Amino acid sequence: QIPTKNIEGQMTPYFPVEMGNGTPCSLRQNRPRSSTVMYICHPEAKHEILSVAEVTTCEYEVVILTPLLCSHPKYRY
Repeated sequence: QIPTKNIEGQMTPYFPVEMGNGTPCSLRQNRPRSSTVMYICHPEAKHEILSVAEVTTCEYEVVILTPLLCSHPKYRY
């Protein structure tokens, strides 16, 4: 199952990379910060960051547009 995310009104497949063991978060008893990097197919993109968001305290989501993922049929939209 390929995960999807609503990007500009369209459910878009993405390839997630989980990153953990970040700097301590004082707001969460010094638990390490974490990020999910979501790679999304975009044929005209130049490997650019679409968005960075703190989805919950000290947990971040980064959406990156890349044409490289478009060569895989399950990641085209």
